[in-house]
Amino acid sequence: MMLLLLLIRFLSFALAAKAQANIPIYPITKVNEANKTGYFSDPYHVPYEKGIYISGTTQQYLECATNLKPRCAKAHANKYYNGEELLRQKGKGSHICSAAGIHPFQAGSGANKSWHAAVTLHVQNTPKCDGITGWSVIVHAHSNDSSTVDGPPTSWVGDQLLIGSFSTPEEANYDGKYFQTPAGKLYLLYSKQLSPKPEKRNGVAAWPMDDPRTKKPSSSPTFLLVPDDDLNSEDYITGNHTFKLIETGNMRVINGKFVMAYSAGAYFNKTYKAGVAYSDTFLPAQSPSPQYYRKVKKDNPKHLLGSSKPKEVYYLLQADQKHAWHYAGDQVHAPGVPTVARIGHNNSWVLTFAGFDPDDAPFKPNTTKYVGNHRRPYFINLEVEVPDNITVKEASDKELRSWIKPIYKEDGITS
Repeated sequence: MMLLLLLIRFLSFALAAKAQANIPIYPITKVNEANKTGYFSDPYHVPYEKGIYISGTTQQYLECATNLKPRCAKAHANKYYNGEELLRQKGKGSHICSAAGIHPFQAGSGANKSWHAAVTLHVQNTPKCDGITGWSVIVHAHSNDSSTVDGPPTSWVGDQLLIGSFSTPEEANYDGKYFQTPAGKLYLLYSKQLSPKPEKRNGVAAWPMDDPRTKKPSSSPTFLLVPDDDLNSEDYITGNHTFKLIETGNMRVINGKFVMAYSAGAYFNKTYKAGVAYSDTFLPAQSPSPQYYRKVKKDNPKHLLGSSKPKEVYYLLQADQKHAWHYAGDQVHAPGVPTVARIGHNNSWVLTFAGFDPDDAPFKPNTTKYVGNHRRPYFINLEVEVPDNITVKEASDKELRSWIKPIYKEDGITS
């Protein structure tokens, strides 16, 4: 009897691993390793009237003509320059070293359309930009060609500081993105520090805006999603609970629910993961105590993902542990920066994200950290069944797990 039970358990693990390895993962670009082309960090689908527009950390954007399909993307330059107005705001004493995360937003419609971008800048207080010291700020940028309204701009000019300070270093303050609610209210989403060392916690916050370059007077940010002390899977480095990180909150509205795709962990580590969280309102209630977007969880009696707590996050995609849910480590390492978007074949749902090809994932010298510029953009197909007859608050964990799921080959999708 004992032998039979062991055999059944072994077969269960084997079948689970086989099924999880069968989430079809598709490349968005064609990578040429010799020429170092096709790499692209932090893909973010920009809602846009024509075609498929994907921005990222690199000063490029990707474009597919109609719907997302394997290797459909063409890369275009997406340059950033510091404008005179922004340099006056900066003053003396600090230096703008680089720009990353150019995230465009198309405001208005018809003849009143205009382009804006939230851009993360790396700032140092010495003229020698080493890329190690310093801090981040987020600025507004306008298109270098205001007549370009129908197509994506290829050049941006920073003109207004939005988040952070040019004179005083602050933690986090990166990955700024605009989001407009169905009611027309505009917010700037970004990564913000919740608490400093010795128990450092970073989450995703939203700041109300009057317009893309102006924060509402006397306003302040609200945290939408933050790490949970009981979830070991949110450690920046596994096993080190002094720093927990949730970042890259990318928003959509589906059947009246606010849906945030997000990342947990360190992007240069195999433990980087892609999750999804939900809310019935864009800004969660703040009294009598702050509430946050609801993470999708599952009972965890086998202590998967290094956790000893009763429940863990039911990630959409992870390469951390083979027997944990939605494992894809045979095909991609460190999947993160996810976006849920309806841009697939026949208007189907997909999840775009960044990761490393397991055969092209070198480490930095003398470390176990992946080389960041080897990240590639990917997508998977999703089954999305977010109901309109039940609230996020009312739904059970099991019901939440069924709202957005990866599609496996067994479900009819093949590569």
